[in-house]
Amino acid sequence: MQYLTLNTFFFAELIIISITLLSFALRLRLRAYEKQTTLKILQTFRKKELPFFYSSGTIKQECFQTFFHLRPHLTLKLERHAMKNLNQAAKKVRFSLKKSPQNLRLQLLDAELSQLLEQKSDFTHLIENIVLPVFTPRALKAKYNYLKALNELYQTDMSSASYHLSSALKSYKKLNYLYEEAECYAALGHIYRITGVFDVADTMYREAQKIYTTLNLTAKIAETEAYLGIIEISRENYNQAQKYLKTAANIAQTNNLTKTLADINNRQVLAAFLNQDHKTAEKFYNNALKNGTPQAQAFAAEMLSKIMLKTNRPDKALKYADIALNLNQTLNHRAGIFETLYLKAEIFYLKENYNQAKKILTSLIQEKTPPSTLYYPANAYTMLGLIELKQNNLNKAKTLIKQALDLEHAKNRLKGAAIDYGNLAQIALLEKDEATAKTYLEQALAYAKTIDDQELITTLSLKANPQDILQSQK
Repeated sequence: MQYLTLNTFFFAELIIISITLLSFALRLRLRAYEKQTTLKILQTFRKKELPFFYSSGTIKQECFQTFFHLRPHLTLKLERHAMKNLNQAAKKVRFSLKKSPQNLRLQLLDAELSQLLEQKSDFTHLIENIVLPVFTPRALKAKYNYLKALNELYQTDMSSASYHLSSALKSYKKLNYLYEEAECYAALGHIYRITGVFDVADTMYREAQKIYTTLNLTAKIAETEAYLGIIEISRENYNQAQKYLKTAANIAQTNNLTKTLADINNRQVLAAFLNQDHKTAEKFYNNALKNGTPQAQAFAAEMLSKIMLKTNRPDKALKYADIALNLNQTLNHRAGIFETLYLKAEIFYLKENYNQAKKILTSLIQEKTPPSTLYYPANAYTMLGLIELKQNNLNKAKTLIKQALDLEHAKNRLKGAAIDYGNLAQIALLEKDEATAKTYLEQALAYAKTIDDQELITTLSLKANPQDILQSQK
């Protein structure tokens, strides 16, 4: 039997120290290789158009396998392919899932590519049918929470979306996945912007933009700059909005990002349109209609239709509304379909084609309104009421406008309520009920003053004397 000596312990300690030093050296070399590879890959994304797929985890795994001369597995190959070509990769992922339907990483990749390609119904179906195993790696769980949050955002479940995004963000910070961290900040920015918490939304977008700037992803930098402009549009600070959007457009133009520029032009034009600069708006939207993504083209066609309507060109307005409707139907974009159908009803109303307008409005009211749409059912009831008023059906008009008013009150939409009270005052005067007309008009003015809508206040003030309204009807 051999006895352990001091020499044995000495050599054992040397071996342990050597292994530790070797591991440390390998780790340093691996990190240096990761950094070098990441910078090289990021260089290819610097001028890449949106949407694109980028994954910090994919790059880390690929570096590890290349460094140790390991053979990359199929999912990793598909992820790398997705970073080069979204559409091709999406088809290959679907094919691979037929052979490995329980592969969680493939399921998440399939869902993410569907989301990036704007296949919203597919994305919702895929993410809602993913079941996480009990022991799921942190990176995959973070990806799941992020995608789940995006689906909840589409469904306007802001509370759940915020919870899952915060969870994903926490994990990505621990993993040091910078790009994914920025994406979480940007999505949180969307939530706070939509819910009207503009200061927090601004902070979230700026945090995302800092990371995109570090990674030198110009399309993402331009996109977040544009979102800062959209916040200012929501605040009705149109001049400030135009400054942000101009900066975003300059970034996109300098880097030859044609599609990204077209999307930003849409926002620029919206700010110009809201600032009553119809000539500039028309110029920008024509560019977006030619060069934008299908989504940008649909939005551009819708806005061109509104410009034609504002500038008294109803036939052209109808032409662009039909283009927008066809594009939205092709994209299966329900919110856009509702908005353009309502726009068509407005055009028919102004063309005095009341039967066609009523047909569209009645069908809209009967359908369930999709989330995240600018169309609101109260507007349809109001327009139907105005059509009945034009046709001298006072009782029907009054009933419909009161239904609209109930909906406006339910959502605390004071401007809509003010307009409806003004319409009810008009009906009361036609019924020769001046006392009721005066009450309605006073309520309309009170709401208009509450929201400080000077244009509406002026319009209603001109009719402050019921006799003036009666004269205007003659």
